[in-house]
Amino acid sequence: MNTQNVTSNQVPQQKMIPMVLSITVNLLLWTLGLATMSLAHTENEPQHAVQEFQIDRARVENLQRWVDSGHDTWCRSSDLVAQATLQRISPELSAADPELASLPTETEQSGPDKTVYTYHSLDGHTTYRITVVRCPWLLRSAGSKDALVWVPIRTEKITQKSDTEQHIEQHSAT
Repeated sequence: MNTQNVTSNQVPQQKMIPMVLSITVNLLLWTLGLATMSLAHTENEPQHAVQEFQIDRARVENLQRWVDSGHDTWCRSSDLVAQATLQRISPELSAADPELASLPTETEQSGPDKTVYTYHSLDGHTTYRITVVRCPWLLRSAGSKDALVWVPIRTEKITQKSDTEQHIEQHSAT
């Protein structure tokens, strides 16, 4: 038999090392690419700041008596209570034109005693959701459902960074 005609399926050692290195580098680059993609995705996520208010029964009853005696009757209006809450939590909207800032873009009635108002900042990057409720246990002192006061129980501030802010942050990180 002629030994010169036997072929070998083995790859020479000199070609094997660069091939393994190439595969390793490609896997590493691919992994890093996925990590930066997921990091960029989380940077674009809106930020939520939620504040819950506990209802202090004694304070709400005092407020109801105060309103029943003719003071601060605007507390009987859910939209006015939401606007007053908005002005307390958003400095940019309280300094803006009150007419524009006081217009909710969305109102969600969650029942006869609960309403959620949604407001957007004038630049469009911040959304505020304010939840106000009426306490049915005040009905005896108020006399009628329309005379019940509304109180805020929850605020939510949702901030989305502008494209310019994201671009500046990306360049400062590199």
